[in-house]
Amino acid sequence: MRDLTAWLAQIGLEKYASAFVAHEVDLAALRHLTDDDLKNIGLPLGARRKVLAALAASDVRQEGTTKPAPERRPVCVLFADLVGYTKLSQRLDAEDLHQALEGFFGCVDRIVQQHGGRVDKHIGDCVMAAFGAPVAHGNDVERAVAAALAIRDAVPDLGAAFGPLLAVHIGVASGQVVASGVGSSYHREYTVTGEAVNLAARLTNAAGAGEVLVSDRVWRDLAERLDGTDAGLLEVEGFHEPVRAWRAQRLRSAAARRALVGRNAELAQFHSILNTCRQTGRGRAVHLRGEAGIGTRHGCSRRS
Repeated sequence: MRDLTAWLAQIGLEKYASAFVAHEVDLAALRHLTDDDLKNIGLPLGARRKVLAALAASDVRQEGTTKPAPERRPVCVLFADLVGYTKLSQRLDAEDLHQALEGFFGCVDRIVQQHGGRVDKHIGDCVMAAFGAPVAHGNDVERAVAAALAIRDAVPDLGAAFGPLLAVHIGVASGQVVASGVGSSYHREYTVTGEAVNLAARLTNAAGAGEVLVSDRVWRDLAERLDGTDAGLLEVEGFHEPVRAWRAQRLRSAAARRALVGRNAELAQFHSILNTCRQTGRGRAVHLRGEAGIGTRHGCSRRS
């Protein structure tokens, strides 16, 4: 379903991806759908027209593949690389090495997806993941760092069956990238390219075993909640100036916000609308309006 989600994102309809997934529609099935089919899976008229127009303008109907136009968007990129893979490959036979890699990829891929990211590719013993493309969540930097810390803590447990514990080094960087399908007529894949990708890869190389290095931009975005230490200025290949990096150690939970205190009926309405959106795959707009203070206990007591 990953390629379908990317295709929907290119035409601005990624919010309907869950509807396609629920009906087990992938790119191969998409090219055969009619307007009635799209209506049956829950798409409104405008969305159906967009899908059909995009199908007519692309090669999905003919080949089941897409060539989405390049799109600039903010993304947070994560690289997770096994430490000492060369020595591990020398010590283990081919079957055990394969098992170790399968366990590593399965662990990392699962954590990335649990945090709302997308596994971009596997490169040798390294995983590249993107948060914010093709689907953006609004807090993709936080999601990427949380995933990185979870991977750091989970990977050592995988090494129990292979003698010395496995370790991973991780780099995380954010910024504007180009998201698009890249390849040839024989093979294409949706991926992201740009400075943030290069920086995340270089930070991974600079990180020690069990370390998560994040870029200065990532650190500043999460400064109030991310515990860590200054890794100083690093000479990074491909960058004219040294770049500042930080060792991420712990991401603290966001402080609880007391919103709409005493407004249980209104909150119940919001939760009902949210559940409906999840079930139907359709968005809703809620307009909340009122004078400052009317949602607090103090404000309510003044109006009683």
